[in-house]
Amino acid sequence: MELIKKEIFVYIVLSILFAITVQQFPFFKGNSLHLIHAIKNFEFNKLQNDWIANTTNHLPLFTIFNHFLIKFFSLKILYIIHLCLLSLCSLFLFLICKTQFKELKSPFLSLVWFSLFIIIYHENSLFGGVAGQDVINEGYQPASFGVLFFVAIYLFLINKNFFSILFICLAASFHPTYVLHSGFLMLGIFSYFFFKKEYIKIFKISIIYSILILPITLYIILNFFFLDKNLILEGQKILLDRAVHHAVIQSWFSYKDFFSILIYLISLIIIYKEKKFFIPFLVFGFMSIIFSFIQFFFENNTLALSFPWRTSVFLVPISTMIILSFFIQNFFDKKKYIKILSIILIFFSVSIFSVKNHFIENSNKNFHKKMELINKIKENYVYIDRLLIPVSLEDVRMNIGLPIFVDWKHPPFKFNEIIEWKSRINLASSFFAAKNFDQKMSILNEINEIENISHVLINKKDLIDGCKDLIDDIKYSLVSKMDCYQ
Repeated sequence: MELIKKEIFVYIVLSILFAITVQQFPFFKGNSLHLIHAIKNFEFNKLQNDWIANTTNHLPLFTIFNHFLIKFFSLKILYIIHLCLLSLCSLFLFLICKTQFKELKSPFLSLVWFSLFIIIYHENSLFGGVAGQDVINEGYQPASFGVLFFVAIYLFLINKNFFSILFICLAASFHPTYVLHSGFLMLGIFSYFFFKKEYIKIFKISIIYSILILPITLYIILNFFFLDKNLILEGQKILLDRAVHHAVIQSWFSYKDFFSILIYLISLIIIYKEKKFFIPFLVFGFMSIIFSFIQFFFENNTLALSFPWRTSVFLVPISTMIILSFFIQNFFDKKKYIKILSIILIFFSVSIFSVKNHFIENSNKNFHKKMELINKIKENYVYIDRLLIPVSLEDVRMNIGLPIFVDWKHPPFKFNEIIEWKSRINLASSFFAAKNFDQKMSILNEINEIENISHVLINKKDLIDGCKDLIDDIKYSLVSKMDCYQ
């Protein structure tokens, strides 16, 4: 027992070391809409008056979870949560592999495993799924809770069925896009018990799964699908056009995705004899492939927006690490030089990627440059009620904490609300594209009928003579609507 505790401690330390190599993004970098409902009622912002903040929330559990964490601690506590999720990702992928390859319990082979995992994660092509999606990256987001699928799969493999189902449903509750994939995985588990002729277990776990998945499923159905059919169809089209790189197979599928499928098939061959893993993993993957083919041939928009291919964010990392585990067990075990090799590998993998990501290729540097404009606008925070900005400026709303008329990166997800979002996008884009003052005034009057704009962020070259610029910026000018557009 003492030895097992020491092993688990080592695995946790190695997982944390991996997490440290990842440079976390600032919370409000790029697509940060997922936190708007969690922070909108705090005094440090005016987002309670923002239109997007008052649209239908599609992430109820994620919102509640983060709201109370921020309330009782601070926003920075989310960095620790993200660090924990990153650590869980590597830890439970390792534990899954360890159930199949017993030799990984060797401390030196485990060092090799984590070293290779760090390389694979940062290289990304053998870790990420198809359609530009992955289970967890540098940004804290609802999708990151998909790592709970890895926890669930491991718990199933060690016969902790109730907790396995609990974590599957937790992942889907944090990010409802995973509801479909939770069904794929549960079907795989049902198939295994059917293969074993354990019908009582099928009945029990189906009841547990139904009870646990029902709340988030009902929430989504009741809040997002009780709409006029025409609204649904129009809203779906807008969402598809906006997320074509994720939602339309023809736009993202390439030869690289065949390689992902090949990795998955090779991993199935490796684990074929271990039916408890093989059958659920087979069904989990093939259900995703079958539904993806259905969407490809029948072009069903509802299915496209369910992203059946998103199962790949679990399949690819598991498959890759299964293959690498097989390689480690068969080619590294009992080597005379394994001790020194394993230590060198872990030292260099952690050191190289930590230095690379935190210092050499610091991807947050460009974001901090953007904050120069944000900070200039912030100086006028007290006087601004609502901003009209170019729709491409995605970092303004959350980093300043001010209501924005609209931007491209932050749409709602209810179909009637996405239609209104598109209308706002068209109005804002037309305003900034207008060639003369009269055109701008006409469009601005239409915008003010929807929401009262107090200030406008315009390109500096469009600044009207005699109009006071409230900031000193090379590219943009902040002006009062009352002073400049009357």
